[in-house]
Amino acid sequence: MQKKAVSSTVGKKRDRTAAGEEASDLVDVDHFKGRSDAWQHDETIDEFLKRLPVADPSTAAVGPWLWVRSPQVTRKRKQRKEESDEESFIVRGETLLDTFNKQRATLEAQHPKMSTGGITRKMNPYRDQLEEDLLSAAVETGTTCGKWMLFPSSTDLPRYWRVVAEATSQGRLGPVSKVGTYDPYDGKDETLICVYTYDFTDMPDVRRVLDELLELNLCRTDDRPIWYKCDAYTYMNITSKNAYNLRASLFSSAEVFKDNAKAKVDGLIARVKKRN
Repeated sequence: MQKKAVSSTVGKKRDRTAAGEEASDLVDVDHFKGRSDAWQHDETIDEFLKRLPVADPSTAAVGPWLWVRSPQVTRKRKQRKEESDEESFIVRGETLLDTFNKQRATLEAQHPKMSTGGITRKMNPYRDQLEEDLLSAAVETGTTCGKWMLFPSSTDLPRYWRVVAEATSQGRLGPVSKVGTYDPYDGKDETLICVYTYDFTDMPDVRRVLDELLELNLCRTDDRPIWYKCDAYTYMNITSKNAYNLRASLFSSAEVFKDNAKAKVDGLIARVKKRN
């Protein structure tokens, strides 16, 4: 018989604070207690997966996502989450996006005959500044969570979700993971799984979670990369085809494996440019 998912493996890999030092002051958390769409700590992962089979259309009745949260976090991580202010970030972010749109409108008015591509190129400095300002605002408001995104096919989905759910419940990944439920109108053969990390500026932890996904055979170094997106961009609805031509992901697994992407403590992202 399978042991309960909250097991002695939790906390063996010592969690770290944002500054990088090791911390052993793990505290129990159960934010999803009583939620029908989430793993409950008094059930095994097997029981959870049987209760809510990810590929079953009837599972969508509980909501658009299924959730598994790590049962323990460090005391400092818990405090930082409680101090975050996503609402303030959203207000600041909307102001920044509006300013960018006004800058583009002004440029278009000054160059009425310029092509769309030409306008886009002239907006590059403003776009770079927009990225910096959005990420800085995210750090200043504590809106620093992000996620590695997996897109397994319908064939691979049950296996992927089982592995992610088990690893998350054992404290091997980040604070929480989620998977999309069945959507008959989606029309795609892929389903999104998000594996969250605490802080996109904490690159050692972002890399640690990626290495765990590699060890769990959920990504590879020689295959199609996976992508990391910050929650701040999700709140701003910055998708792969956004009106600001921002890169929707902060970095790819290929960039992180090759050490070609860095996140600074103020939120700025330094990437090795392709032309270099």
